Amino acid sequence: MTHALDASWSRPRAYPLVDGRIQTHSLEVHVTDHCNLRCAGCCVLSPLAARRFVTPEELTRDLAWAGRVLRPTIFKLSGGEPLLAPDIVQLARVVKESGIAPTVSMTSNGVLLARAPDALFEQLDAITVSIYPGVGIDEDDLAALRVRAARFGVLLNEKRQNDFQGMTRPAPEGDAAVVRAVFESCWLRHRCHTLRDGVFYACSRPPGLAALAGAGHSAAHDGLSLAPRTDLSDQLRAYLERSEPLASCTHCLGGTGGFVPFRQLTRREVKERRPG
Repeated sequence: MTHALDASWSRPRAYPLVDGRIQTHSLEVHVTDHCNLRCAGCCVLSPLAARRFVTPEELTRDLAWAGRVLRPTIFKLSGGEPLLAPDIVQLARVVKESGIAPTVSMTSNGVLLARAPDALFEQLDAITVSIYPGVGIDEDDLAALRVRAARFGVLLNEKRQNDFQGMTRPAPEGDAAVVRAVFESCWLRHRCHTLRDGVFYACSRPPGLAALAGAGHSAAHDGLSLAPRTDLSDQLRAYLERSEPLASCTHCLGGTGGFVPFRQLTRREVKERRPG
């Protein structure tokens, strides 16, 4: 995943209260973990992930919990590839009707967008399409998508990605000072807040990294449960403004990794790298 971000994303942040809720840039839910592409540099390790779908009932509960304490500017339906989710229209409707954020967006590789029903576009305010060289959405479908998005008043963000930033370490980093430096400079912990199974994560990486690391590493230790309680807002603010790295940071390069040309993993590579 390539991002051209201002250096201010890596600076310490304060999170203001707006209407009694903590305001953040964005919040995302990965409605699938798996994908129909095998991008070698996938930030959330989708080529190695097992099939998983979020249900509308699960998302309704998680949004009810999150909406008590969070006020993101943008809510993102992501993956994996979100269009693989059989309930994607209902999931988008759940987000829209929750009112958790003024903008509801979906991030997709675009391959399946031509088949997406109009009902999905009716629930979205924005779509980000990742465009990769040689695979993914073709130019004819992209042109048709521009017309369709305009018809429904959906903002279309076309993100052409010819390279990926390396984020996953080949082995855990044992130097605590190095891990802390990565955490302190990382833009993901401010921009990629993620909601999963009722747990809030500072970034999208812990679940995938936990699966890669095996039984000795639990993603839940890196997140904060949003189950309702009286001190949740204070706990969430402390979590967001923490100075201690996440356990997952020992496996991650954050924003310090170098960029490599985009390519698709072979099926053999996926099999060799997949946990278990």
